[in-house]
Amino acid sequence: MIKNSILNKISAIFFLSLFLLAMFFALLLEHQSDKNLENMKQRQIQSVNYLLVMYRNNVQPGDIEEYFNNFGLKKVSSKHLRDSVLASGVVIFQKLSPISRFSSIVYNDRYYLFIDNFESSVLLESQEYKNFNESLWVVFVIALCILLYMYVSIFKSIAPLKTLSSQIRKFACGDLSIECKSESNDEIGEVANEFDRAVKKISDLVNARQLFLRTIMHELKTPIGKGRIVAEMLEDATAKKRLVGVFGRLDMLISEFSKIEQITSKRYELTLHEYSLMHVIDQAVDLLMLDEKKCEEQVHVEGDFDFKVNVDFDLMALALKNLMDNAMKHSLNHNVFIKSKDQTVIIANEGEPLKMSVDEYFQPFVSGSKACGSGLGLGLYIVKNIIAQHGLEVVYSYEEGYHQFSIDFSKGCAV
Repeated sequence: MIKNSILNKISAIFFLSLFLLAMFFALLLEHQSDKNLENMKQRQIQSVNYLLVMYRNNVQPGDIEEYFNNFGLKKVSSKHLRDSVLASGVVIFQKLSPISRFSSIVYNDRYYLFIDNFESSVLLESQEYKNFNESLWVVFVIALCILLYMYVSIFKSIAPLKTLSSQIRKFACGDLSIECKSESNDEIGEVANEFDRAVKKISDLVNARQLFLRTIMHELKTPIGKGRIVAEMLEDATAKKRLVGVFGRLDMLISEFSKIEQITSKRYELTLHEYSLMHVIDQAVDLLMLDEKKCEEQVHVEGDFDFKVNVDFDLMALALKNLMDNAMKHSLNHNVFIKSKDQTVIIANEGEPLKMSVDEYFQPFVSGSKACGSGLGLGLYIVKNIIAQHGLEVVYSYEEGYHQFSIDFSKGCAV
């Protein structure tokens, strides 16, 4: 769980409120107990003083129990309770008089008056004290239930955010089949429903784009295939070789476009295996579709590339091919140099310094007016995406008149 999450903040507020509520009721309970104790002391003292005045005036109450009833005191008839109060009760105050001893006792939050004289003794329980604490506890429980209800209610309202966050992460990874519709009528429910509608709309647009591209590629493959068949039937060997190469190049470009579309839409899953980097470079050189003479003159491979890398063979070969192709196009002499340094491959070419930041050239559809020489197009954009999918990075530098694009395989895929 995120430490700075909304739920943590709400939980902290709830527990703080619960603590303050408990503290408030504890202080109120203590204050009320003290107040009740003082009131009962006053009532008991009043009853005793009035009784002593009556005896001094030679006036005796007709019924002593009824007399104390008028002061909210009732005789305790249970011998067990009487013994418990006298044995375990706390004496609050005592008053001695010629006729008897009066003791005020607290036992189990109840107040008693014990009258003891030479002839008999009686224990009276305070009736006016209806245990206000019980009412206070009822109010506390109600307040606690309201607080708990509010917390649970807010928690249930926020809970869909976890699901929504999970679905957004899946969507960011390219999963367009997610569903996050909510039945809630609050703000979070509205956000979830709007996002669900947005996902469905984007999914429809992506599906329409894929259908459009697949239709175009399918329609192009048919004439390419027919053209290649016709080219094979030519008697002129030179023309036949050139046309077969052209149609082969077009067929390969269509396959590359399919991969590029999947990569840029984050739908391509890498097929990683161990390969010799030299094997991958050979495949990249083959994808350049240069004749033997041009390949010998323009492509210069220097260094040791026998170390193993864990890569998607087709994609990595495509990335290296694009780097080589761009290097040849924008070189002063149309030469490209492929070098190795430890487990780093460096693709270099001689040329003038870039007129813009290299980050600009990694953007798609860089036009010739913005680049040196002819436009870099999608080449470096595709390279950046492929290398990033492998967990690697393309590093650019310009040293002694040479552009250098390097990939350090030791940081991700080298084995």
